[in-house]
Amino acid sequence: MNHLLLRTSAIGFGLAMGLATVPSTAAFAAPTTSVACGDTAALIAAVNALNGPGGTIELAANCTYAFSTQNDSTGAALPPITGKITITGHDSALVRSTDIPSNLFRILQVTSTGDLTLHGVEVTGGASGIGGGIFNSGKLTLDKSAVTHNEASGGGGGIFSNSGTVTIRRSSVSDNVSGDEGGGIDSIGPAALTVTGSRIESNQAVTDGGGIESQGPLSVENSVFAHNSARDGSGGGLFYLGLPKATLKDTDFIDNFAGVNGGGINNEPKDRPIEITGGEIRDNTAGRDGGGLNNAGIATLTKVKVKANSSGRDGGGINNQTVTGESAVATLTLDHSTVTENTAARDGGGINNQTGSTVTLNDSRVIRNTPNNCTPLNSIAGCQN
Repeated sequence: MNHLLLRTSAIGFGLAMGLATVPSTAAFAAPTTSVACGDTAALIAAVNALNGPGGTIELAANCTYAFSTQNDSTGAALPPITGKITITGHDSALVRSTDIPSNLFRILQVTSTGDLTLHGVEVTGGASGIGGGIFNSGKLTLDKSAVTHNEASGGGGGIFSNSGTVTIRRSSVSDNVSGDEGGGIDSIGPAALTVTGSRIESNQAVTDGGGIESQGPLSVENSVFAHNSARDGSGGGLFYLGLPKATLKDTDFIDNFAGVNGGGINNEPKDRPIEITGGEIRDNTAGRDGGGLNNAGIATLTKVKVKANSSGRDGGGINNQTVTGESAVATLTLDHSTVTENTAARDGGGINNQTGSTVTLNDSRVIRNTPNNCTPLNSIAGCQN
């Protein structure tokens, strides 16, 4: 049974203005609803009740809430989130039941007015055209949560965000599948995507962005992108084509795969800067160019190790390529960084700097790459083959 517990608190304020004081006032906290284990009807009712005033839904600990049908025409298990709602669990899961395999729907949808925070909640088993687990047009925050084993025939196997902000803290986005781009997350439009202390792991996209595809401002810190794949596209771990820039700090890209370019990271042209500080780009593979990083925009690597990546054509570690027909020149700067033990099947085991592009090495080393360190020969000052 669904019980709405209204928590109130009275806070007294004393304001010294000579000897004058202000009388105490009362402030009302947002309501909290506790939902019994497995009671999906009560959970649906709680979302409907709190969409107006906002509030918190407490799920039972170590409990699975399994949905066999979608709630309405939006194609989600729960009603659309239109207000400010926090769903708090303790190893609790929201799951699409497979009792009726033909019933395909995502788990959650956040509208442009919605503000959803998931804390200690797993979202799993969703299946939809776009946004297999979550479709977001508002504000979405994951904290100590997981989006896993969801599937979309289009973009965003785990999460599809359409001009909505997404914040991921101490969470995981893993084992999601997209039939198009953004295996884990597909973030389109100008809104920000922020990832902190999280893992983007073992996601698959048919085209670009096995882990994440991002078209807006991107900030990633203390996180790991591992074992993601972009089968027929670019950016196994990350495909970035956003503005104003991407900032990656102390983040590792490990064992990601792209069928085309940028096994670890693919940075698109049009003066899109990507700034990478700390962390490793290692053991990634590209079918064509840029085993670790394929850069067609502006990339700056500071104190980064690019190691043991491989490409099926050029740029085992890094491919720096100005795209034909684009006004932007591919510009790569390495500060106190190392490019080592990378392999290209054709040329530029360490760095391949294609015609019309620029590379600057500041106190950086490009060493022990196969079949050579840098190509074309003598095109990069400070690099010896």
